[in-house]
This record gives sequence, structure tokens and C-alpha cells, in this order.
Amino acid sequence: MSTDRRFFLLLACAFAALLALSIATGRETRRTTPQALSGPMASSLSLADAAALSGRPFRQPPVLRPLLTVSLTERFPRLAHALISQRSLLPGSQIVSYYGNPATSAMGILGSGDLETVVSQLERQAAWYDRLNGPLGVVPALHLVYAVAQYHPTDNGLYLQYADDADVRRLIELTEERGMLLFLDLQIGRSSVEAELEKVLPYLRYPQVHLAIDPEFAVSSPEVPGADLGSLDGADIDRAQAILQRLVQTEHLPPKLLIVHQFVDSMVRDGEAIRRYPGVELILDMDGFGPAAVKRVKYQQYAGRPYASYGAIKLFFEHDPDLMSEEDVLSLEPTPAIVIYQ
Repeated sequence: MSTDRRFFLLLACAFAALLALSIATGRETRRTTPQALSGPMASSLSLADAAALSGRPFRQPPVLRPLLTVSLTERFPRLAHALISQRSLLPGSQIVSYYGNPATSAMGILGSGDLETVVSQLERQAAWYDRLNGPLGVVPALHLVYAVAQYHPTDNGLYLQYADDADVRRLIELTEERGMLLFLDLQIGRSSVEAELEKVLPYLRYPQVHLAIDPEFAVSSPEVPGADLGSLDGADIDRAQAILQRLVQTEHLPPKLLIVHQFVDSMVRDGEAIRRYPGVELILDMDGFGPAAVKRVKYQQYAGRPYASYGAIKLFFEHDPDLMSEEDVLSLEPTPAIVIYQ
């Protein structure tokens, strides 16, 4: 055998050995990527994970790093970004979300106890939906009320108080680690959609973080949020969509989800004028508590609105007199894209 042939044979054997090693080691890390957000996360033990469990540091040789990983995102980041950034979670997945604020139990289940306990309960309930809903995947989500409307004037004059940055960062890290989504909810108060959205833009740069806005608490002087029923114009919602669309384009993000809460017609004025924005999925949440029979009718009324891409329903653990079961929810037409528990 010639020297050249022997060299190329050895080179081919070495490449085959490295390829086999990369397949055997599995995915390199358990960090959430936009790719993982499109469905349930598959867990595998990588070399780095094993080292962490043993207490020994793991340092991958930089020359071998591109070959030892089978992650598309890491091996071909530009190609992965181009593919993933065009993919939406919907309609292939159903989102099950727990709503509230960790600082208080009065706003919903998210603040009802130790965060780890609440998250574990959410994961169990999401798994039950996953068993029942056929081909749909399920993605758990936390729904944090970031801008909280107040009955009394606040120092900023907006009748709003805000979640602490440290709490938001903690939820961002948690959802990234657990393969969940995070919705940041804005109650607007006497402010504007644009001004409040500007405050959460740094958080929305994370691919798993999405937005919700609540017209119920959007008021103008002399109205008081909570005492007077608020509303938003279709133009307000379009401005939010335009800002999200620009963020998706400039940051090369997957499509953003925008939830709008509604339980009476007056909450969204001129809804027929709302436009569709590529890169943004508008979801209309049938909000409000009440008997299951009434909620069924109201859900069909709002889920079918032409200005929404998808419908969602909110369920209240304490205030719904006959809380709908998972089977009841899945029997709704159309199937809710998002189920929010408060």
C-alpha cells in the first residue's frame, strides 16, 4: 500500500472514531435552546453533566469541541438559527401556564407557595394534558404579572408597581433550565402599552420569554384601575405587535407570543382593525371566572374573533365554582392553544 493511501486510510479511521465518540456522548449540555422550546425537553447525560455530578471539572479540548457535540445549534449555529427562528410553538404544541406573582398568593397560584413546589405541580399537570391531548406536545409556562395595577396612586403616577428584577431573572433562569416558557404580563394602569413594553424588552430578548397585556386595567385619568373597567384600542395591540416583530427581526428570535386578555367586548375597541404581524402570534385569552357552562359559551365567542390567531382560556382554582377538568378543556372547540391557571 502506498504512503498516500495509508495516510488517507488512517485519516478516515480517525474521523470515524471521532464521529462514533460524538454519537456516544450524546448532547453536550442540558441548556435550553430555541430548538428545545418547541416541545418536551429530552434529557441526556453528557460528559459535562457526568463531571458535574462527580464534582470534577470538565474541560473539553477546544480543538475537539465541534466534533464532540451533536447539537445542531453548536455545530452549525448560523444554520440552526435560520431554521429555528422561523418556527413557532403553535399550532403543534399546547401551553399550560400558572399565573400570578411570587410575592403574593392573592394574584394566583404562582405565588401560592414555594416556587419549586408550584413548578413541580405545574409539570405534573402539563404531563397530564400531554397524555390526553393526542398528537399535541405540551410546554409548561409561568405567567408573571410584571406590571401590577394598584387601586391607589403610586409614586410614578401610573398606578403601577413592578416585579423585582431579581425575581424576573430567577424565573428566566428557572424556565431556561426546565424547558418552560415565561410570560410577562402588563396591566398598563395609566401608562401606555409602548411605555410598559419598553420596560420588559431586555427580558423579551430571551427566546423563551413572551408577552401578555391586560386591557382590564388600562385606564386614563380620572379612572382608577380595578375600580373602573379599562380597555385598549386595536391600534394599541398593533403597536405591541410591531415592537415584538421588530425585536424578533433584529435579534433573530423565534416568533413571539402575545396574549391579550378579554372577557367583555368593550375591553378591546376596534378589534376588527387589528392586523397580523409575521413573527408574532396573537392569542386571545377568554378571561374571567364563572360557571363552566358560561365559560364554554364565552370561550367560543372570543376564541373565534378574527383578530386572534389562537384562543386561550383562563381557569381559576379558587373562583370558578365548578373548575373545568383537563378533559373539559380539551373538549372545547377550537382546542385552546394556551390554558392559564390563576
